[in-house]
Amino acid sequence: MLDELVDGVRGAAYPLIRNDLHLSYVQVGLLLTIPNTVSNLIEPILGILGDLGQRRQLILGGGIGFAIALLLVSLSHDFLWLLAAFVLFYPASGSFVSLSQATLMDIEPTRHEQNMACWTLAGSVGNVIDQSWRSVFLILAILTVLVVGIRNFCSDLE
Repeated sequence: MLDELVDGVRGAAYPLIRNDLHLSYVQVGLLLTIPNTVSNLIEPILGILGDLGQRRQLILGGGIGFAIALLLVSLSHDFLWLLAAFVLFYPASGSFVSLSQATLMDIEPTRHEQNMACWTLAGSVGNVIDQSWRSVFLILAILTVLVVGIRNFCSDLE
């Protein structure tokens, strides 16, 4: 659900980010294209590694990268910092979120529809949050650290 919330916030924040950082539409296009291209090259490898038994480490590393990327977004004051944050964010999201979702689906095969509904609801909530984009991304970074910590703690108990 965290990824859906972040995605909803990010989509709603793009106009605010563009205005605040005085980005051109070309720069916005690059922010949407370059990280996605990098992620498309990296994520298949992460998926294969996750299927080969590295899933826990990839989820934990992805969660740390996800939190760092959100923190960098909240601290970004120019195009290059924001681009670097998004280049880190996209594959980290794939590692952290996609592998977590796959694990959740594997653990609870009878709850696929309920889980998808929760993820969709979180994305909708992200679209209506009315805060400064910087503070929202900072809060999401902190929330990610908490989720990673809880996930790691619960895994240690197993």
